[in-house]
Amino acid sequence: MIENWSDEPAVLFVPGTDPKLSAEVMGLPIEHVFSGEAFAALTIRNDQNRQWNVAVNYQPPATSPVVTVGPRSSVGAMVDIREYYTVFKSPGVYRIQWLPYGGVFQSNPLVINVAPLKQAEIVTDLGKMTVRFFYEDAPRHVDNFIELAKTGFYDNLTFHRIESGFFIQGGCPNADGTGIRPDGVKVKSELSTRPQTRGKINMALLDDDPDSASCQFFITNTDVPEWTGRYCVFGELTGDESFATLDKLMAAPADEPGRPIGKIIIRSIRISDAPRESASNGDRP
Repeated sequence: MIENWSDEPAVLFVPGTDPKLSAEVMGLPIEHVFSGEAFAALTIRNDQNRQWNVAVNYQPPATSPVVTVGPRSSVGAMVDIREYYTVFKSPGVYRIQWLPYGGVFQSNPLVINVAPLKQAEIVTDLGKMTVRFFYEDAPRHVDNFIELAKTGFYDNLTFHRIESGFFIQGGCPNADGTGIRPDGVKVKSELSTRPQTRGKINMALLDDDPDSASCQFFITNTDVPEWTGRYCVFGELTGDESFATLDKLMAAPADEPGRPIGKIIIRSIRISDAPRESASNGDRP
């Protein structure tokens, strides 16, 4: 964002291009974002002091629009820097600074930590299931699940409900569908249009309140289109072993209300770094 603190309008143009007056300029054009030296936008350094400046997927223009910022006004743009700086696909700590207009202006430095994507491994007596998370669809639900798993909350809880052909539900500390996190925290709704197909991981709700997700989750065993947009899908099973385990869990005997005849214990849920190729829905480190 560029802020004009003066009482006079400020006229901005991109060095090295032919300025072009236009009455249709809205916000800060991308040409102005990449107006640093050699048409760079950011200076990036990692904690080993290695530096990156050159952006990919950006072609410097011959002409660029002139931008006028009114007195006591500001202008800006939202840019996904991952599209232009592939270094952010690698985990690490980075110090970034914006130096537009040939470096005449400079932003305050910003330090960001790019962490690797995570995956979960649900370990039961009948096998293991690997979960790939949908970070961009449901970041709060993913964080909630990872936090609980890392603290050991799910260790030795059970899958307490089997709806034949439809889903299996677990993660309740009371083993009856009434329990929530010990601290009472609930997660705000993050509904999406992602289809409810077999192997999707959803957070269970209390009394159909969309903001009541806490710790219980269920795994679909079939396509349930009427649940799309009703429950928060925050992950999916991946790999043949996961679906083979789901088959075994769904085949476990249960009474008419769906309570398993014998205990189906979640021995642990382990969190680890996900293989890069497992990213989906545009999710990236």
